[in-house]
Amino acid sequence: MRKNKFPGVREKVTYGHILNKKDISYSIRYTVNGVRREETIGWKSEGYTAEEVYNIRSALIKDIETGKAFSYKEQREQRQQEKIANEEALKQKQLKEITFSDLFENYYKPHIKRKNKKSTVEREIGLYEKWLNPFFGDLKLNLISRISLNSLLDKMEKAHLSNRSKNYAIALTRQIFNFAIKHDLYSGINPASKFDELKKEDNSRMKFLSEEDLNNLLDELKKHSYLVYLMALISADCGLRAGEIFKLTWADINLEKRLMLLRDTKNGTDRYAYMTKRVQEELSKLNQDEGNKLLFTSRNGEQIKHISRTFERAVKTLGINKGIIDRKQKIVFHSLRHTYASRLVDKGVPIYEVKELLGHKDIKMTIRYSHFDKDRLLKSVQVLDA
Repeated sequence: MRKNKFPGVREKVTYGHILNKKDISYSIRYTVNGVRREETIGWKSEGYTAEEVYNIRSALIKDIETGKAFSYKEQREQRQQEKIANEEALKQKQLKEITFSDLFENYYKPHIKRKNKKSTVEREIGLYEKWLNPFFGDLKLNLISRISLNSLLDKMEKAHLSNRSKNYAIALTRQIFNFAIKHDLYSGINPASKFDELKKEDNSRMKFLSEEDLNNLLDELKKHSYLVYLMALISADCGLRAGEIFKLTWADINLEKRLMLLRDTKNGTDRYAYMTKRVQEELSKLNQDEGNKLLFTSRNGEQIKHISRTFERAVKTLGINKGIIDRKQKIVFHSLRHTYASRLVDKGVPIYEVKELLGHKDIKMTIRYSHFDKDRLLKSVQVLDA
């Protein structure tokens, strides 16, 4: 034992507490109800000093005199519980102040970037930035109600958005609130729970181009933008979606075998697409870079996100959509993929092979193209008239 100037404090020199180094342990002596007690407080290597331990003993004796605690261990546990209670109270206070944008940007977005595929993340962030954040991003979570969501739907209705888009907005809101509840960021009721789903509309586009219209459109695009022309050609001749074209890299291209590897497609799988000769010839004219460099980039060298307005202007110039009011009957870039499917069916390619070429998981998605085959079937039956 070592002597010190602090009554009730004992110091003991010991070895082996940390890597066989010399250390000092501190303990206190005190009396409770006539019973003498001794408790170890800590070590010098932990930062304790004799004076600090003496102050701990003095505070404990005051608690003993007032009946608040009767041992250092009990005192320490009480203070730990008070600390936890104060931290929880502070947390609850902070949670009441959290806004929808705080929740999305600081918690939900980092979560989905770790867990979800890139296309899903981009879709959810896009919906959040365009609709959810401008509408109630600044609102505290407990102020967002079903009335708030109905107001959002009204605004989307005025913007002529489909029921599918509205349902997606509600579903994403529900998902974000469920995330907050699961991770103890919100303790209220999910305002989007049990929300009646709007009747889904048939938004499928089945409009396609004739060979003549397709060639006229490609010629018109080539006059104004070789980039847009080439993307349109790949869609019409290989059946790629716009997003699949945007993600193509030179590492995915095999010109000799006329193959394109499409990664992380809409249905979550990779698949091969097959080039026509004219696509092969056009790609051969480009500077073929190695590695993961994109085939097509924006002016600042980044991945393209949307088809240029050049496509829309070319369609307008040719009058392809003239007089058409129903948006499902208008030619858009995705119509080139439908044109690809219709051309295959018209040439007699079996519907199951068309399914594989389009990358559909379900034949039901492909069977809608079967009606393009009716003229050919009628001609087949006409052999009986001969």
